[in-house]
Amino acid sequence: MLNCWLVAMWFWAVGHFRQYAWIRRSHSLRGYIPHFGYAERTGWRWMRTVEYVPPKGRRWTRDDFVIAFNGHYIVRHYRLMSIRRWATKEQAIADVYFGGVR
Repeated sequence: MLNCWLVAMWFWAVGHFRQYAWIRRSHSLRGYIPHFGYAERTGWRWMRTVEYVPPKGRRWTRDDFVIAFNGHYIVRHYRLMSIRRWATKEQAIADVYFGGVR
């Protein structure tokens, strides 16, 4: 039985605290419980995240006590596509929502 915070802190410690531990609101439980993960660079334009997530549909059973659970690991690989700098917040928002319209 582990939880996502323990797993994220373990990966962060094994990486000598050089990469990133992150937090977000949980997708389940209406976001009331924080969810933790670990991210690291794996090359010049690549990044990997590791999450430990609870089993689906088994909340309040022996497999999932919300705080401690027998979950599984999710590893996602991301590739950086581009980097753009903008002078104003409005330009940055336009880039996010409209694809770089100046």
